[in-house]
Amino acid sequence: MRRQLPLTCLLIWMLTASICRGYSPEHPEVMQMVDRGVAYLRTASTEHSHHPVGTKLLMAYSIFKVEHDHTDPIVKAGVAEALKYIDAQVNSRTVDHYFTYAGSLAMLLLLDVDHVKHEAAIKRMARRFLAQQKPHGGFGYPNEKEGDNSQNQYAVLGMWSLQKAGFEVPPRVMEGVALYLMQVQDPTGMWGYRGILPSGGGLVKQTRTQMSLTSAASGSLLIAGDFFGFYKDRARRKKKSSDDGLPDAVSIHQPESEKTAAKASRLNAAMINTSVGRAVQLYNKVPFQFSNFPKRPHPYYYYAAYAHERFMSFLENSVGEYENEPVWYNQGVEDLKRLQDSNGGWGGDKTKAAGHQIMLTTHENTAFAVLFLIRSTRRAIGELSSGTMQGGYGLPKSTKGMQTKGGQLIDAPKAGSVGGMLDLLEKGGDDVDDKAIYDSLILSKDPQERADQLKRLKRMVKGGPYKTRRAAARMLGQSSDMDIVPTLIFALTDPDKTVQREARNGLRFVSRRFEGFGLPDDPTPKQVEAAVKAWKEWYLLSNPSYIFLDEG
Repeated sequence: MRRQLPLTCLLIWMLTASICRGYSPEHPEVMQMVDRGVAYLRTASTEHSHHPVGTKLLMAYSIFKVEHDHTDPIVKAGVAEALKYIDAQVNSRTVDHYFTYAGSLAMLLLLDVDHVKHEAAIKRMARRFLAQQKPHGGFGYPNEKEGDNSQNQYAVLGMWSLQKAGFEVPPRVMEGVALYLMQVQDPTGMWGYRGILPSGGGLVKQTRTQMSLTSAASGSLLIAGDFFGFYKDRARRKKKSSDDGLPDAVSIHQPESEKTAAKASRLNAAMINTSVGRAVQLYNKVPFQFSNFPKRPHPYYYYAAYAHERFMSFLENSVGEYENEPVWYNQGVEDLKRLQDSNGGWGGDKTKAAGHQIMLTTHENTAFAVLFLIRSTRRAIGELSSGTMQGGYGLPKSTKGMQTKGGQLIDAPKAGSVGGMLDLLEKGGDDVDDKAIYDSLILSKDPQERADQLKRLKRMVKGGPYKTRRAAARMLGQSSDMDIVPTLIFALTDPDKTVQREARNGLRFVSRRFEGFGLPDDPTPKQVEAAVKAWKEWYLLSNPSYIFLDEG
């Protein structure tokens, strides 16, 4: 029997298989490609879409991932369409043919834009959505018995997103999809379009197998593993106590929904790794190329690109090995650079000239290309790239008027220096003008001096007059350092409302999650508690090693 390589080794091989130009979502060229793509999404479309509502939802979802602006006209229109679609589907006796796609996108959009405001609609849709699972565990078209591996990926992504936002998802539903996917894998390690269930034990030959569907199914299994909390211990370690201005450590935070799910599941990490390992070994048989379908026209090229980004992001997450400029992403960026049309979109003349078939509209293809370029899934998982800050999902709205600070892009108006501001704050803050704080935001570039400044600010947030706490929270929030997130979360519980607001605004800025988690200007204790819990969960996704701290 052939010995299988550990999944970690296989992933490292894939990340380092070749050398090419280094790109990340923060690279200026990538950001310009994204800006042009978003600009194209704002243009009117004359093409026929298989599902016009789904196209609007996809466009709104993609734009919101980039800009995080719930007031954007396309985002607002998408939210309205999502709510309308949910009402229609919940009240209808029949199910839309494209329900799995459109239904998951409706939930994903509302979850991202404001899951608190749209809680009732999301719950209604979730009940309707989960009820569509087929007896064998998979999802597919409503009038067909077979499971559809293209659709399964969106069902799984939707369930994972629901759980991460705090909604209850029955573990048996996710477990059912995962077990189904394991059964319908081809012996080669690939997956086909419609799953063929084996009559006995072992795997059986599948039809219409494709690399793109293999990425989709493998990614779905890894999402299921994360849903059940299988990979947390790989990345977490106990944090050494240090003087960071916070109370003593007590325990690692783990969402109750994940604890419950893990206890209720018949799955384990080894089962998922076995199936995914077959797929990874398949990818490693030949020198890896992004368009690994391989070297043949693909009718859903950009849709498949986003599926591959999702697969690789969750593969990194499962083994705790991360790279800011992985080979597969660099190759994908190079492909998308060649294929982006002069109007900023994808799926037009250059795609045709490259020999790819085109089954989706240029707006749909562009939305998927943008989601790939911003590494939407990795940002959703919340991992930190090497040497850069990556909270939230989006990139800045534009590269215009931007400059670098500590290797990161910031708005030019936020430049300045700390000067004697810290001394004034430590004396009580009465002589500090609010405008002066905004003019004095850039901390020292010297690592030791900067660390000392941040430590002083963290202590100020913990105690002292309210003006000092408020000013310190404001300055911390403008630092763009992920290390200050726990301090700002602590400041959300401050008895002074203005300090709470500064901490909330700082968390939104650092994370680029500009709508935050719904904390209003004058929150109730329950709203504060919910916001603290949500921010802790978000931060643990980006820093699993952190041990959250409580008073007492």
